[in-house]
Amino acid sequence: MLNRIVDLVVSLVGLLLLLVMLPVIALLIKLDSPGPVFYVSRRVGRGGRIFRMYKFRTMYETPKPVGASVSPQGDPRVTEVGRWLRRLKLNEFPQFINVLKGDMTLVGPRPEAPDLAIHYPPEAQKIFSVKPGLVGPSQILGRNEEELYPRGEDPVKFYLEHILPHKLQMDLQYVENKTFLKDMAYLVKGAWVTLAGAVSRQHLTDNLTQILMLGADTLACLVSFTMAHYIRFGGFPADPSTQAFWRILPLTVLARIPLLYYFGCYQTLIRYLGLNDLKKVFKGILWGTLLLVVLSFVSGSSIILESKSQSYSRSVFFMDYFILTVMLGGYRAFLKTAYQRYAKGRDPQGVKRVALIWGTGDLGLWCLRYLEQCSNPRYEVVGFIDDDPSLQYKRLDGLRVLGDHHHLEVLVQLYHIQDIFVALSQIPPGRLERVQELCHRLNLTLSRFQPHVVQEMAAPVMVADQPGTPVYPVH
Repeated sequence: MLNRIVDLVVSLVGLLLLLVMLPVIALLIKLDSPGPVFYVSRRVGRGGRIFRMYKFRTMYETPKPVGASVSPQGDPRVTEVGRWLRRLKLNEFPQFINVLKGDMTLVGPRPEAPDLAIHYPPEAQKIFSVKPGLVGPSQILGRNEEELYPRGEDPVKFYLEHILPHKLQMDLQYVENKTFLKDMAYLVKGAWVTLAGAVSRQHLTDNLTQILMLGADTLACLVSFTMAHYIRFGGFPADPSTQAFWRILPLTVLARIPLLYYFGCYQTLIRYLGLNDLKKVFKGILWGTLLLVVLSFVSGSSIILESKSQSYSRSVFFMDYFILTVMLGGYRAFLKTAYQRYAKGRDPQGVKRVALIWGTGDLGLWCLRYLEQCSNPRYEVVGFIDDDPSLQYKRLDGLRVLGDHHHLEVLVQLYHIQDIFVALSQIPPGRLERVQELCHRLNLTLSRFQPHVVQEMAAPVMVADQPGTPVYPVH
């Protein structure tokens, strides 16, 4: 009876918290992937009765079940928002509905899926003599159970052979020694483990760069708005505008950081930062600024207290937008440049091969990107050649079109070229032979760039089919 009273009181408090979080979590789930907000699964309750257990949806919605009943770390079925809900255990909050209904209790063995419960040995059936719990002894010790699964192994097999026996042992000990005071102790421990286990050392190590970027962006939001206010008002005068500034300042972080995360700005590896990544940053800043303006005026934070008809200067928001764009885009580009210089300094060879690309357009640009990423050997591309006279002296990604194939001998002497990469889909008859003869005479390496070669693994992959391999006549 006492346990049921505690269940009712705590579950009601939990449901109130759920109502507060529901609009935000539901919006994030809907924006992240199509499908319902809640996920309803079948679980085995007391006496072997099947009941419907509620959770926030953390996986992609599919017409039919896909994959195993257990979800190991790195499960591709888990959505981006779902990954964070699981890490913070917020996906479990709807189970307070089950506690209120009486299907579950606050403390007890965690409810099992029917397809896994059939593997319980006869001596473990005693576990089903009590209600399953929101918090249990195995859940406390295995807070981040998904991290226990080795990559590449059958998760169900690993669960049944390595995780389940240990869980059954702990759950049986709990059932045989169950008391009210022990339940309260488990409840407190469960709350502590849920909070303390949200961030592990491994999680911090794996995402250190992204966490530092998030911190830097947070600081940049505060600094940018402060600079915009300072420029507009010439400082921080003792008037209502400064009061409005302090009210709006926290909103600059609340409005921008979630949107920057939503647009994927914290999943980028700095060393591979590209134009698409910067576009995501600019998009996040734009929508974050619009949201900041809306929140400022809707919340009344931008209203000057002494004059209800006077609003905080809109020019501050415009200046803040441009300053923040320069700051976030600038420091990311700086970090990539610094990394590239650091990587070059660590190059044991320290020598680049001078290369020239024959062909412009998309194929030439792809070839340039490939050569920029090569590490053994490393290349310095001096420019392009193309047989279209209208392209001469034009630039492709900052590099000039230096001439056509007739100028090769002169260009080799001017730029000390060692490698020529052919980035052309078609070459007129006779032209390739002339270039081959020239390369042979000048001791140059002539290579063909092939970005579209796709072969089945059943056939042997020939070296000549890889990008940057010795050239063959193109028919």
